[in-house]
Amino acid sequence: MSKHSLLKIFCITFVLLIFIYSVLYDRYKGTGGYHYSNRVAVLEYHNIGPNASDYTITPETFKSHLEALKANHYHVISMKEFVDFLNGKSTVPPDAVVITFDDGYESFYKYAYPTLNEQKMSATNFIIVSYLGTNPGTPFLNWDEIIRMKADGFNFYSHTFKSHDFSADQNGNPVSPLTNPIYLDEKKRMETDDEYKQRVKSDLAEAEKIIQEKLGIQDKLFCFPHGRYNKALIDIGDQLGYKYYFTGLDGLNTPGTKLIKRINAGSAKMKASSLLRILNGETSVTGNLRILLKNIVVTQRMSD
Repeated sequence: MSKHSLLKIFCITFVLLIFIYSVLYDRYKGTGGYHYSNRVAVLEYHNIGPNASDYTITPETFKSHLEALKANHYHVISMKEFVDFLNGKSTVPPDAVVITFDDGYESFYKYAYPTLNEQKMSATNFIIVSYLGTNPGTPFLNWDEIIRMKADGFNFYSHTFKSHDFSADQNGNPVSPLTNPIYLDEKKRMETDDEYKQRVKSDLAEAEKIIQEKLGIQDKLFCFPHGRYNKALIDIGDQLGYKYYFTGLDGLNTPGTKLIKRINAGSAKMKASSLLRILNGETSVTGNLRILLKNIVVTQRMSD
């Protein structure tokens, strides 16, 4: 039998298994009026501003997301509650949701913080530590703002010290500096494997050191820039004490999950109704197929 035939059989079998699972889950999940239990959805946002784009939503849209979550009985939980759940130390309510932001833009303080407080919700921001207090066009948070929000139950973790943006390889092609050796201009050559690993380890350690000094001892969580990761990066993170990694993969999270899946809720097209449709369908046949296809695309992008 050809490889193409085997692949076709595998795909058909996989789809059938998803269908059977979804039907059985819908039948036996109970009649409590919820969509999922003993699992957590993690929402991913980046920026909030007056002009919506692929990574920016308006303050009005963000507020409508929170109102829709509350009105439809989704339960926004804190990062600590989520980590305790992952560690098997506690349970979470049905339809539990965690709200996360990436990069550490000042709009988090200006727009998200007051709106979340108004709804009695909290959120987490994964910060690029070296960017804090700068304004390269889109301003970033400063430590005074972060410390104030931390006191109100908001959380902040690492999104690297200064390795978020793409670097170049020997051919000038953009590569993630956390998953690839980079070209050393001063030495006119590519990094060795040892140099690459030491650079990455130093960057992550520096970011974590500053965060813990500023905010106190806390769990070590890390968010992959652009969702890109490989075994070498995870090995380095494990050496530094990171236990959970936040990815660009889609889906719900269960206890023991190490690579945290997230739902991208922060694009211009994501209206409140769209967000609810995705959350409501996370355990449906079409929802599982959507997750499967998206994760295939994301995994392929990471390998490019």
